[in-house]
Amino acid sequence: PGGIGVLWVRKELLETIEPVMGGGDMIKTVTKSGSTWNDLPWRFEAGTPNVVGAIGLAVAVDYLDKIGMREVWKHEQKIVKYLLPKLQAIKGLKVFGIPEVSKNRGAIFSFWLEGIHPHDLASIFDEEGICIRAGHMCTQPLLEAYGKPAAARASFYIYNTLAEADKFLAAIEKAKKVFGL
Repeated sequence: PGGIGVLWVRKELLETIEPVMGGGDMIKTVTKSGSTWNDLPWRFEAGTPNVVGAIGLAVAVDYLDKIGMREVWKHEQKIVKYLLPKLQAIKGLKVFGIPEVSKNRGAIFSFWLEGIHPHDLASIFDEEGICIRAGHMCTQPLLEAYGKPAAARASFYIYNTLAEADKFLAAIEKAKKVFGL
């Protein structure tokens, strides 16, 4: 669900953090000379709660709990073992991040395909019914270290199949053909 997240912080640390905005139940008292923050957790709950998002998050957590995070990890590893070597074999394609299959590598692939800007690549993928992220993704210093202005990113998860990984690879080949590479 969009617009919601969870932050887990030890209580003793949370008590030392000042809220960055105010509103609603965050304030305990208001006087002419100032205001005081409410007790935890309300001091960090500005505005109307995202009830729909909270319900959606609860359903998502239940879904993942039924599958089991170990199974999610095993599925991601299956995709990594299948897809990473195939991506690394594509001429002109550079996969950023951990270069080998390992327990530390998730099924998220940030990459650069020489001769095609990631935004153009995303458009071609879109024509194939595949959604990837393209741009600097708020990682300009990292991209600068790689000498690239942007990157493309494909994220695979428990609901993706190896057949979809093949469709992803076929879209890369289509993009290369469109750009004469």
